[in-house]
Amino acid sequence: MAMTFGELLISVGTGHLVALPGSRAARTLAAGSTSPRLVPAPDEICARLIALAAAELDQGPGACWDGAVLTLLFPTDAPRDPAVPGPGGPVEEVATPAELLRAVSAARSAGTHEIRLRPTFPLDTPLPDAVPLQDTTFPAPVTHVTATPGVTADNADNAADNPISRRLAEIVGTLAAQDEAPLTPARAAADLAETLPTSGFVVAEAGPAGLWIEHAMRPAHGRVRVLRAGGPVALAGALLAGLHGDIGVAVVEDPPVGPAATLLHLASALDVDLVVEVWGQRGGLRRAADHRQRLRAALRGHGVRVIEVPVDFTSTKLLVDALTDDTEDALSAKDSVDAGKHQAKLRSQQ
Repeated sequence: MAMTFGELLISVGTGHLVALPGSRAARTLAAGSTSPRLVPAPDEICARLIALAAAELDQGPGACWDGAVLTLLFPTDAPRDPAVPGPGGPVEEVATPAELLRAVSAARSAGTHEIRLRPTFPLDTPLPDAVPLQDTTFPAPVTHVTATPGVTADNADNAADNPISRRLAEIVGTLAAQDEAPLTPARAAADLAETLPTSGFVVAEAGPAGLWIEHAMRPAHGRVRVLRAGGPVALAGALLAGLHGDIGVAVVEDPPVGPAATLLHLASALDVDLVVEVWGQRGGLRRAADHRQRLRAALRGHGVRVIEVPVDFTSTKLLVDALTDDTEDALSAKDSVDAGKHQAKLRSQQ
């Protein structure tokens, strides 16, 4: 049975196709009754940020198309460097759909982070040999992502007898009870959990903010995901959530500038509802009630809204110390803090 190129991409698990300006074949690529969602990107950096966010959110390989080369980014369990690199590695020509499938399968098996493919077969006609290989299976793309393990209330209840969980609950409870600005990260996370609607989707960057979102946020509604990448990727993830009809909420540690600001302009152009919480040193909030009031107004509004929240991360050491007896959580905490330090180093060099 013949397939379109868009259906071929779906067959390898790709949920989104990020198209660069001038890629005239983008609509042809996505043509078909079953096809990736086409996402326009204003430049290559933003395209890679969106594709990486799709991969981090388990929405299949992140796919970028520039009109000639298809770049696929794969999810990985390894922490991601917050600085998204430029294109790297050779471009492999694939003469048939079967060759493309083999290349994707080989990349998955090898744990490759990125491959770049140049299809040399026609893209604007049905592809007769595009049926997936019998020995090659790919997961279906995910369009709605569940909460990060460890964030849900059920997990907290199941771990009630765990001494580390009790210690974490004590730390979070004590810090969340403090109302004055600058807010504790536990208080900021509690405010977000309290105001998040059913359609809300929180995407947090790696680093201290993400660490507190993961361990302190227990939303009654909505979904939460902590990425292994930096703030611009979290913004891209929230943008993708908005494209699916959710209210994307990005929690980042720096005001959006450069590529991050470009992503916000893209969200506005695409009429996406997106709230950005900047947990940093600035913001005119005097107490937690002010934070909740601004959040509720932003979550009820439309378009892109940015809230600067003064947050004091001094207490992060308490959280990390409480996790040191749990190997898996301790490693996750260390990775998050190391990612935050790396971002701070990058900022100091700019």
